[in-house]
Amino acid sequence: MSLIDRYIAEVGRHLPEKDRADIEAEIRSTLEDVVEEKSQQRGKPADEANIEAVLQQFGDPLLLAQKYSQTKRYLIGPRWFDAYVDFLQRILYTAVPVFMIVALFMALAVTSENIIVVVGRVVAETFKMGAIVCFWVTLSFALVERSDARPNESQNSVTKAWTVSQLPELPKKRQISVGEAVAGATLAVGSIALVALSPIIARVQTDNGAVPLVNPDLWQVWLPIFFAIAGITLIHELFKFKIGNWTPALTITNVILGLVSITYITALVTTQQVINPEYIAALADGVVTAELRNAVLWTVDLNAAIIISIYVWSIGNSIRMARRFAK
Repeated sequence: MSLIDRYIAEVGRHLPEKDRADIEAEIRSTLEDVVEEKSQQRGKPADEANIEAVLQQFGDPLLLAQKYSQTKRYLIGPRWFDAYVDFLQRILYTAVPVFMIVALFMALAVTSENIIVVVGRVVAETFKMGAIVCFWVTLSFALVERSDARPNESQNSVTKAWTVSQLPELPKKRQISVGEAVAGATLAVGSIALVALSPIIARVQTDNGAVPLVNPDLWQVWLPIFFAIAGITLIHELFKFKIGNWTPALTITNVILGLVSITYITALVTTQQVINPEYIAALADGVVTAELRNAVLWTVDLNAAIIISIYVWSIGNSIRMARRFAK
């Protein structure tokens, strides 16, 4: 029943996700009933030619999906919705986090305001940029939806009749989305670049010269370890992109890398001064207030807690998905 599976998969690709399973089951049941009826009329078991004739009778999967859609009052319809979500996810997973990290480092480098105030402003600006991205991407796809364009199809002046031979092969199911892998790789590259450039872009100018944000003592041991972990993480994300599923090897690597990263972050935050004390003094015009010092420590601890939580979730999720993949 490979042809039927491919046909159902193509119909489902153009259906809303919340209704997809029910409609696919209904169409499959109808197709199998028609194929069985045709085979009984011929007095022969159903063969590929018989199935192909039935599918040809049902017609273009896109048109069939549109008939099953409960409403046509949509901004972006089934034809373009999957491409819209995929494109939007890639943008939000890559551009927005990178924007927030860069904006935060740049803001800290040029202002003497309280760090909590700076972080709040950067987060607000990031949400604003995300909303703008969502608006323009949605508007662009809405305009394309109302044109004659179709995804992955050439613009021919003559519309070709649909045939069974146009059915694509069954899509390979990915547990790890392309957007997730791209986001992970982008964040790894961004982290390496920002830390490497931090002595230049994250500093404050004083009468005695430029004072970097990151404690210079960390460059002896701790930051080289960071670059090693980040480099391995980047390679791991590239393998996630290529493989697409939580294989045993990929899962074990993810768990080990996550545990190493959690241990490193915990040891770094609890035993080292991440922020340069001279930087805090420079922001406070030479007088380090208790409030400013506590605000800096709180910000570092909060970010560390968030990152550790992400690693814990990643470890648990990879193990859970690996069990599904093994079944």
